[in-house]
Amino acid sequence: MTLRTVHVGVGGRGAWPVEVMGADPKFRPVALVDVDRDFLRGAAARLDLPDAALFADLEAALRAVEADAVVICTPTRTHAPLARLAFASGKHVLVEKGMTLDWEEAKALVREADQAGVKFCVAQNYRYRADALTVDRLLADPAHPHHPGQVFIADCLHHRYRPEPRTLDYPYAMVWDMGCHHVDLLAGWLGPVARVTARAYNAPWSAYAHDANIGALLEYASGAVCHYALTHTATIGDWRVILQGERGALRLFDVPGVQFYPRPDRQLGQSAPAACELVAAPRSEQGVADDFHRYVTAGVEPGISGRNNLETLAVCELLVRSARDHRTAERAELA
Repeated sequence: MTLRTVHVGVGGRGAWPVEVMGADPKFRPVALVDVDRDFLRGAAARLDLPDAALFADLEAALRAVEADAVVICTPTRTHAPLARLAFASGKHVLVEKGMTLDWEEAKALVREADQAGVKFCVAQNYRYRADALTVDRLLADPAHPHHPGQVFIADCLHHRYRPEPRTLDYPYAMVWDMGCHHVDLLAGWLGPVARVTARAYNAPWSAYAHDANIGALLEYASGAVCHYALTHTATIGDWRVILQGERGALRLFDVPGVQFYPRPDRQLGQSAPAACELVAAPRSEQGVADDFHRYVTAGVEPGISGRNNLETLAVCELLVRSARDHRTAERAELA
């Protein structure tokens, strides 16, 4: 079955659905929505769509075209109202991460999608990267020589040079817009969070009106503890995840790859890393599109469904509560 799609937001991050779905026979883009005419014209040329398929608002597009699904790639604060317009028209929805900016609203969106009888997904594409899929495979296979054992110590660090706030002009934007990627990965590897202790802060040279950086201790129900840091005001970009267990450690790093370090056999010893064979995977956004299509057409619920994404949004909410209130926030607080 080919899904007819309306694309809302086709510039910036919104370019990937135009590229991926426009080249995938499982999808047929039928309308484009954006307030920027240059973005609209560029996307229309790529998809060979006429001017009649270009709109400045979603409501007009939904009245004018026959469609099955709406793909939303707009600033995070606009996700909820746009998703609700699509639900009201009986359209399935794929929305860019984060789903929204508030825990109660996230639960409401999932409930409203169910009531409308439509499928709802969040484009958490990091989980479809080759390095993330490789870690999934290694953690799931205790017989693999690169299986680290049960993970109890983790580090997740992402320093970014993003000096212009742009749409990240609201409190804790770094959590809802980017941190959701990290906690989504960690939830898949470490399970549900039990509690979070966080501190948000800024840099003296920052152009952000609100804190642009956050550090936290994430404690998981499994007993694992993760040291987490995300910054938008760094000079040196750095992406690193380390998962340490009884048998050894897995390390993800900037150049897509995964290394396994066996536990040393002596005090203060060091082990040489072994490169792990990466899982063969398409572009991560293609994985998102494939699972969304499968969910709509075959009812196979993916990890990126709105319902499953609630655990990710719960951790984002706990990060915000802890940093805002200067306390440890417990998962049990969230019904």
